[in-house]
Amino acid sequence: MFFGLSGVAVLGIFWCFTIQALLLLGLGGALIGIWVRATTKAARMRFSELAASRDGESICQFARSFDTRRVDTWIIRAVYEALQEELAFAHPSFPVLASDTLPTLLIDSDALDMAVAPEVARRTGRSLDHIEANPYYGRVKSVRDLVMCFNEQPKALA
Repeated sequence: MFFGLSGVAVLGIFWCFTIQALLLLGLGGALIGIWVRATTKAARMRFSELAASRDGESICQFARSFDTRRVDTWIIRAVYEALQEELAFAHPSFPVLASDTLPTLLIDSDALDMAVAPEVARRTGRSLDHIEANPYYGRVKSVRDLVMCFNEQPKALA
């Protein structure tokens, strides 16, 4: 009889802690969801305001920011379009400027390494092999730096 009551007590305590844990997980998940939604909405508003201040800017003005006799125009276009795709969550057709810093565009090193750089390399036929030897390696802070970094990369072997 004693073991039966203690077993029920242990089961009751376990059940209470399990329910509390599930409630806390649910509440934590809901709070994270609300935070992500609010952050995304704030980013959309910020990018909309920034885009509105750049009325009339397009890839044409972006390309004019570079000396196209020294910089491959395929790279200029690929960087512009890859960044626009990366920013599509916040604003469609966001007018990127060469002077934009990557943090301003909410591009962190992970997004750069895993999404933007491979896409630019694919579009331009440039290799990412031996990128450590690139003079811009580890120094890409702006969109201009990104263009110049790819301009220094050799073409991939077919």
